[in-house]
Amino acid sequence: MSTSTSTDKSASSRQSLMAVLLRSPRVIAAPSTRLIVTVLIVIGALLTAASGVIHLYLWGEANGYRQIPTIGPLFLAQGIVALLLALVVLGTRWLAAAVAAAGLLISTAAGLLISIEVGMFGFQETWYAPWARTSFAEELAGGVVLLVAAWPLLRPGGPRA
Repeated sequence: MSTSTSTDKSASSRQSLMAVLLRSPRVIAAPSTRLIVTVLIVIGALLTAASGVIHLYLWGEANGYRQIPTIGPLFLAQGIVALLLALVVLGTRWLAAAVAAAGLLISTAAGLLISIEVGMFGFQETWYAPWARTSFAEELAGGVVLLVAAWPLLRPGGPRA
């Protein structure tokens, strides 16, 4: 195999991957499926934003999480990233953005669970902490909703009617 052919296939693979990652509901032929996927993406984006708002609120309280080493900066970072990612998801509705937001939400919920069950960075959380149960539930729900919305865009052969 020549280097030229190998390079062409590699470039074609990258282009194909990018085409999949940048898919949005616009590529779905069936109007009802397109609408359902769009609504799920919007709901997921709103849940992503809610997670960000909760983390920023908890970070900003007078005796909030900003006082806790390592955890405080992580709360601030999660809040900012969640809000920015929610805007990207709403603005683009790209598969990549939806999957990234789902990953953020699910990993945030996992972080809370680990912090409650075994502790993290020398800090142990409790289910009775403000917003713990609410944020856990909405982050899992948001992650699942976004993954469900992503499925029709990810299927081999592209979206079908």
